[in-house]
Amino acid sequence: MKLSILKIQLICILGSILYSHSINAQVSEDSDLFRVLKEKDSLMFDVGFNECNLDQIESLLPEHFEFYHDKDGITNTRIAFIQTLKENLCSSGKNTTKRILEQGSMEVFPLYNNGVLYGAIQTGRHSFGSVEARFTNLWLLENDEWKPFRMISYDHKMKESAVISDVTFIKLSSDEIPAYLGQYKFSSDFTLSVIQEGNKLYGDAQGQKVEIKPYEKHKFLDQSQTMKLTFVTDTSGAISGLQIQGPNGIMMGEKIN
Repeated sequence: MKLSILKIQLICILGSILYSHSINAQVSEDSDLFRVLKEKDSLMFDVGFNECNLDQIESLLPEHFEFYHDKDGITNTRIAFIQTLKENLCSSGKNTTKRILEQGSMEVFPLYNNGVLYGAIQTGRHSFGSVEARFTNLWLLENDEWKPFRMISYDHKMKESAVISDVTFIKLSSDEIPAYLGQYKFSSDFTLSVIQEGNKLYGDAQGQKVEIKPYEKHKFLDQSQTMKLTFVTDTSGAISGLQIQGPNGIMMGEKIN
């Protein structure tokens, strides 16, 4: 006997409902899984990364950890990742570039195999000083322990909150530009180069260039107006240093050439 149109419609509706409930949707913030991964995230970054507690990071990461960065490439072992932190951000034993998780941005999606929870995808937004980015992490459950096997940090860009607004930019003459060119050392692991392309000046940090525009004598803003750059002069009037003010505070660098 053929099913009536009504029965077919009811079957389709029930099937849709059952299918929608079988999809592994984002978990709520009060779920155990969300709380566990948020706690692990805090141990990794608030305790480990921000405080340069490399032992804490080592205890959380699996041996075959992989980190993908849209500017700095791939790091494919736990040892290499920790060594990079040790040689760069934590070279002085203190990390001044704090990672901050954007409140309310974190989302967690469970991964199942035939109804058994084996992993989770964690996504969200975070910032490092004046730079903000997105992240996507793969967590796997092994021996009742959650481990981040893959971390991806991408879409890095300057924060869009202007430190100064409503300014009128000025134009430098070809004679004025050379005085600003050179390298400015802010710490053992951070040197900013001021370079010229055409009639424009750029701040170049490890290949990442940002145009800087003058609005007063020796005073510049980056193109999104989130960073204020003030060139410092010595008693002879020659430029000897550079002060950068941004959302994360003030840094002072010495001109080294």
